[in-house]
Amino acid sequence: MAAPLVVPISNKIPRADDKPQPVGEGRVAGILARNKTPLICDWLMRAKSTSELNHLHLSDDQRIGHLSRLIDDIVERLAHSQVPTRDSDATESASAVEHGSLRRTQGYTAGMLIHESRILQVTIFGTLHKNLSLLDFNVLLPDVMTIADEVDSQLTQAMEGYADSAGMAAT
Repeated sequence: MAAPLVVPISNKIPRADDKPQPVGEGRVAGILARNKTPLICDWLMRAKSTSELNHLHLSDDQRIGHLSRLIDDIVERLAHSQVPTRDSDATESASAVEHGSLRRTQGYTAGMLIHESRILQVTIFGTLHKNLSLLDFNVLLPDVMTIADEVDSQLTQAMEGYADSAGMAAT
């Protein structure tokens, strides 16, 4: 007897008692960790080709700044969290604060820092799209929500570092 062509939807919907899958093949954290170097290269290419950012004369290392550690923070949060439920779920990131301070000394405006963060989200989601066949769709949406929340939190912290370095320069 042939297998049915249609599988009942109830077989595809995760149950409330389903345990989260460990960080592995289909989890976003694992995919980002394994693709960190190409993600950074893609981000750098996008940043260098964006008119809002490319007018500053920075080396690739200066342009990348704290990006590697910011991605590590995202991966770490993804590996240990569920759907964000409150602002305190976000990771305290010394790297984000340092990044904001560094960007201020490099001549970035606040708008440039925001634009750079948007490029990071687009690049992360592009990396996920390139690895679509590996993704576990049962956890994809919560992981995407966590990424958006974490990148926004990092931007907030970077802006605080940016503002604090401005205050220190004024004194």
